[in-house]
Amino acid sequence: MLRCTVIVQITPIRNNELIPGDSTSIGLPWPISPVSTKNTDLIQISSTFRPPIYGSLAALAHHDLSSPVTNPTNFHPKPIVVLGEPIAQVPQQWLTQRVNLVVPKSSTRADLLAQLTDAQALIVRTYTIVDQELLDAAPNLKVIARAGVGLDNIDLPACKARQIAVVHTPIANTQAVVEYVTQMMLGAIRSIHTLDKPVSSSAWRTARQDAISPTTCVDQQLGIVGFGKIGSSLARVASALGMRVVYTDLREIFEHNRLGCTPMSIEELARTSDVISIHVDGRPANHQLLASSFFNQLKDAAIFLNTSRGFVIDHAATIAFARTNPNAQLIIDVHDPEPIAIDSEICTLDNITITPHIASATSDAKEQMSWVVRDLVRVLEGKDPMFAAQ
Repeated sequence: MLRCTVIVQITPIRNNELIPGDSTSIGLPWPISPVSTKNTDLIQISSTFRPPIYGSLAALAHHDLSSPVTNPTNFHPKPIVVLGEPIAQVPQQWLTQRVNLVVPKSSTRADLLAQLTDAQALIVRTYTIVDQELLDAAPNLKVIARAGVGLDNIDLPACKARQIAVVHTPIANTQAVVEYVTQMMLGAIRSIHTLDKPVSSSAWRTARQDAISPTTCVDQQLGIVGFGKIGSSLARVASALGMRVVYTDLREIFEHNRLGCTPMSIEELARTSDVISIHVDGRPANHQLLASSFFNQLKDAAIFLNTSRGFVIDHAATIAFARTNPNAQLIIDVHDPEPIAIDSEICTLDNITITPHIASATSDAKEQMSWVVRDLVRVLEGKDPMFAAQ
């Protein structure tokens, strides 16, 4: 065994973070005997070994320096994972116990790309575009984790060509989106008037009279465009409210999976539905799916909701329909582009309600989407993920 003196820099690790201020350089006769470090037995040892090794000096004592530039057996640096967009606190804390989590200095793309050179994994949400430029900046990338459902912002063929796994959370936001659509739909069908101060008896009677709704949910027809996880979950809620539910979908859905709903063409759905809710995916064929030919068939008092993708509707056709049908109500949560252009006419019409892409914005949904980190770690450990991109 090689016997010599080595100079090592010892940096304690506490709460999964290096404590540079407590670093010390010492000379150790090799082979070394177990020693302790201040407040911790977990350390990073650098200088002699490349890359740094993580463990304890007690464990390091079992190795020699026959190959000083090689990481000794059983010492493995934590994989580097770059956090491209924020995730919920608890999943992030869980992840930091298992990887070296790197957070870019800012939200700019330049800072993100600069951190990817040694990264083995990347976490994104909605606004990070994973294209060839990004992949070229990440030569060691093994897995991309999308904390959410849609994969429109990820170049899946390019990832496949590089054998980079892509994982996501396809069911994490279903409940939140269904709640949003149900709340907005009910508000449109039956607007609730509130009082913010005491009123006279006559004003009270007038307020009660004005609050009478011409319709209820019962026997209203809800047309669902896209009968996937969210669309079918919405169908259950609407059916429980007494609505008749019809749907259109690219797939042939067997009768026992239709939940008592009626399939029909998109043209018939547009003509006959009182409420239309859009839940299609981001495939290229769905770009501008709903154009003038669709909007021209809607009832003049139709309630239209889009929580799927901004690009599935033709905005000019949407605005034209709203302008010529003042009794219609349009509720749009997703937009193309985001944020909406400052001069967009879509924000100027009284019968269009705009929300800033918040249908899935609940703490529970955000946390469930953030648990994509479980699949990220599974891939890094060489295991099959639960939810790989299809």
